Amino acid sequence: MKIVQIVKKLNNTELGKGGMNDTYMLIPNDLSITDIFGELNVSIEFTDKYTGEKVGIRSTKGREKRIVGLGQYYRNKNLCAGDEIMLEKCSAGGKEDYYIYAMKHTDNLVVQKSRYGFEILTPDRLDYFQDEISRAGIHAMIQYVKSEKKRSDSPEETDYYDLKVNGKSLMDAYRGKEVIEIRVKGNELMLAGFYGWKKYVYTTEEN
Repeated sequence: MKIVQIVKKLNNTELGKGGMNDTYMLIPNDLSITDIFGELNVSIEFTDKYTGEKVGIRSTKGREKRIVGLGQYYRNKNLCAGDEIMLEKCSAGGKEDYYIYAMKHTDNLVVQKSRYGFEILTPDRLDYFQDEISRAGIHAMIQYVKSEKKRSDSPEETDYYDLKVNGKSLMDAYRGKEVIEIRVKGNELMLAGFYGWKKYVYTTEEN
């Protein structure tokens, strides 16, 4: 059996939470997915590996390479920035099966650097995360800075924060628009960069 898996860590733009209504998975130009999506604009039915839900999705190419048709699946799973989607194709004996699986990460806080401060992409987790920092005795704080519109035509203002560890701001440690995942592990604050895609191809003995 040949198995091809691609795993995508989602951001707010792909989830339709970045001020746009589009929902999709953005594909980097240097990533080939033709071993799963052999043709453009041809819908393939994926089955949720654990719930049996059917999802028809397809790959497209315009100004960007995208996988589309995932909006309802995102909503059904209540996915947030930092959560992951796995797409899997299993080929054996001339038969091909397609699977999808959502991996939620509810213990992380996802933030994005901007010129105003850090935008919190998972704001519903902020209070919980503040409590986790306090409980762990970590000398860190997430401090409100200001509210500003991202663009002049933005309908609402966005809240921005500063992240301080041991009294020192981390604003200068990250580039503009960089996305960071923050977790509390034991009594440590773990900060990690935000990867986009992972791809795995392997073979197993057929049953």
